[in-house]
Order: sequence, then C-alpha cells, then structure tokens
Amino acid sequence: MTTVLLAGVPKSPNLGDGLIARTLTHLIQMHGPHEVIHFDLTRGRFTGDSSNEEGERDPASYRLNGDGLKKRATPDSLRMAKAYWIHRRNHSRINGELRKMVAQCDVVMIGGGHLFIDTYLTFPLAVRRVAAEAARQRKPLHIMLVGARGPWSTPAKAWFRSVCRYAATIAVRDEESRDYLLSVDASLSAKIIALSDPALFTEETFASIVQSQPLMGSNNAAAYAAAGSGSPQIAATSVIAAPRAAAESVASIGVNAPSRTAAEVVSSVGVIAAPRTAAVSAASVGLIEPPRTAAGHTSSVGLLDPPEQPSLARIIGLGIMDPNEMRRSTELRWDREQCAEWWRTTAELLADKGYEVRVFTNGADTDNAFVEQMVKPRCKDIPNVSFYSYPTTVNGLITQIADCDAVIAQRLHACLPAISMRKPTYGIIWDKKLSSIFRDLNLAHHLINFNHPAVESVAGMRLDEKPPARSLQTMMDKKEQLYKHIGSLLP
Repeated sequence: MTTVLLAGVPKSPNLGDGLIARTLTHLIQMHGPHEVIHFDLTRGRFTGDSSNEEGERDPASYRLNGDGLKKRATPDSLRMAKAYWIHRRNHSRINGELRKMVAQCDVVMIGGGHLFIDTYLTFPLAVRRVAAEAARQRKPLHIMLVGARGPWSTPAKAWFRSVCRYAATIAVRDEESRDYLLSVDASLSAKIIALSDPALFTEETFASIVQSQPLMGSNNAAAYAAAGSGSPQIAATSVIAAPRAAAESVASIGVNAPSRTAAEVVSSVGVIAAPRTAAVSAASVGLIEPPRTAAGHTSSVGLLDPPEQPSLARIIGLGIMDPNEMRRSTELRWDREQCAEWWRTTAELLADKGYEVRVFTNGADTDNAFVEQMVKPRCKDIPNVSFYSYPTTVNGLITQIADCDAVIAQRLHACLPAISMRKPTYGIIWDKKLSSIFRDLNLAHHLINFNHPAVESVAGMRLDEKPPARSLQTMMDKKEQLYKHIGSLLP
C-alpha cells in the first residue's frame, strides 16, 4: 500500500474544489488500497467531507462579493503584500503539519484544480511550500491535473518554475494550460502531458448517489435487452471496474462503459462486469428514484412552490454563478442585472417548453447571494421553476446535479459532473479553462455566450437528445488516459 499526500484546496467554499479532491482520491484508490491524506494548501491538514462547516444558513445571510471603487482601486502590490503577510502568519502552524504529513507519505501530489495561477501570490506561495518540503525530505512530487493560466508576476514565475522543475511529472487538464507552461519554461516539454479533469469520474466516485442510467452510445437497445428491461429509466449499464477482485469491483465501484466491445474495455481499463438487473441495482446501491413532483421531490430543497402533483417532465438544471466572479479570470464583463435577466428569460423559455426547471449553485457564498437576491425575485411568478437549497457538501451538490436530466451551467464543476453522467450539458463561456475543456471533449458546440439573446441560445439546445457519440467516445478516451497515468505513478 502506498500513502499519497494530495495537496489541493478541498476546503474551498466552492464545492467544485472538494469534488476534485474526491474524484482524484477515487482514481488513486481504483489502483489498490492506497491511503490518501489531504492537505489544504492554505489551511493545512484536512479530514472529512469538503463542506461549509456551518451547514444550512439563512439565505439572507449570503453576501455578494464587493464591487466598489475602493476594491477596484486597490493596487496589486498591496494585495500581494497582504497575501504574503497571511502566508507568513500561518506558516509555522501549517508547515508543522505539512512536515509530519510528508514524512508519513510515500508520494506527494499537488492537484488538481486551477492552482497554477497568480492569485496575488497566494497559490504560488502555497504550492512552493509543499514542493520545498517534498524536496527537503526527498519525496517524489507529481503535479496532478492542474490548470495553468497567466499572467504571472516575477516572483510567481520564479516559484512556479522551480516547482515544475523539481516535479517528476506534470499533468495539466487541458491543452491551453500545457501551452502556457511551455511558454514560461520550454525545458518542461519532456515531462508535461495534457489530460483532462478528474471530475470526469464523478459518476464512479458517487455511484451510490448517481441514478443508474442507460448507455448513451449506439448500443442502447442491446444494453436494455441485456439488463432485462426495455425502459431507459431503469436499465443498468455495463461496468468497468478497477483491477481489483472481480466480486469486489462489481459490488463497489465502476465506470460506465462506452459503446465498445468487452475485449476492448478489458484490455484498456480493467475488468468488465456483467450488467445487473434493475432490481439488483436499486436494492444494492440505493438507486431507487422516488416519484417526481411538479415542483420537486420534497419541500426541503428550497422550492418556490410546494409539490402538487406527479410529473414526468424532464428536469433542466440551471447552475448559476455570480457574474462578478469573471473579473478574476477573464476580460469578459457582464453586469449582474444583465445576467440575472438572461437566466430569468432562459428559465421562462424552458418552462414554456414543458420542462421542469431547477436552479442550483456550487455553494460559493457570492453565487448563493446572486441567486437569492437577483434571480429568485425575477422567477417567483414563473410556473415550474424551483430552487434547490444551497449545497454545503459535495454529496449535496452531486445529488442535485444527478436529479436533473440536462444541465446548463457556468462553473466548470457544475458542468463536468453532468457530462460524466452523460447528460446533455451546456456551458456558459467565461473562463478559458471551461472553453478549453469543452473543446478538448468535442463539445465546443455546447458553449453558450451571454452576448447572445437567451431565446437564440435555448432554441439551439438539444436537451432531449443523448450527447453526441463523438464526445462520449472522447470522454471515455480521456478517462482511460487519466486512469493509466495515475496508475503509472503508483507501485
């Protein structure tokens, strides 16, 4: 058994970062009973679920990120000085924990997530600290499935470059990140590889939450027949398991197979398990779906209206982000009023088409506040539009996404879980990382621009169709590459 120290930001209030930690842990443990210990780059040792500790909060308590003149006028040098002061203030405590954890582990991994960015020195300082301790104790370091984007300040460039040069391997999650790192240091070309994001393994990591669904490839009929049912709602899929004992694999975790032959699947990833019946699936992993209602499952999910009558309408999830978050990552600018109106129009158009519309966030305070203050009031009179409670755990977020039949979202880690579950998924353009990963997955035609009227965007969506076969095959190829790469780093 190998002990892996995984350094990232699992304690971030944006639950997408916790999702990354969970899926990476699952990927590592698919290769055997390896122990994974988590270190939060800015907070130290981390145990337990990635969540907001306070649990449910009064919706009125959420606050939008500031957008005043004072904040915009603060010079970068002052922000960097503040970040450095915070780093030094916490260094003794955090570094003490880090030394013990590095001594305990066999391998150090930094990732995943958008860590190689210059957030006024916060991430450069934090990443350098982990790499320096790994080097001091002569432990191998691997950079795992990170995003990289410039510009980098002079100190950030020096620190990130030193980390990359010490690392044994560097895996980034998209081609643009690879290109940027090579533009900073061409000598890294021999050990850098562009793969994808570990959240593509959401379905396998959260198998007990995700509803069993039919294959979205070209062999739907065969899959239904093999499962003993013609119903796409309950037909079980074939499962690719990690190379562990077959019985354990079937009972615990698996990867839904693409439309390839069993021989291809076995040779490329692992052991293929026979399809299970719908009854076995439901009884063994808790996949029995409660009856849907017109407004949702229960009154505890933050709905505008209580459930009234059963409905089989398809559920479209709208994953909403505070547009002011774009200011940190892109030159694109859309004000909150404009975006709130775009979401209102989209919800209304979808409801008029007969869909159930459910709104969710990734749990970040400013996203919750934007929905609470600017989207909810606009949608209060639209029938068949409801709001989930704001998630405080990764499990809660995945449960909400799994409940939807299709997803339209802005944050990358609202989109990727839905893509992993083979749901029709459309991403709102804002950060290069989202656009780059959609392009890498052959989903560029599923990118949406706020500059286009909602009526045009909705008209172009294919929310009732299975995802394109080409993109599904690309996803499976990416997952296979991820699996093999992590396996190559473990004994």
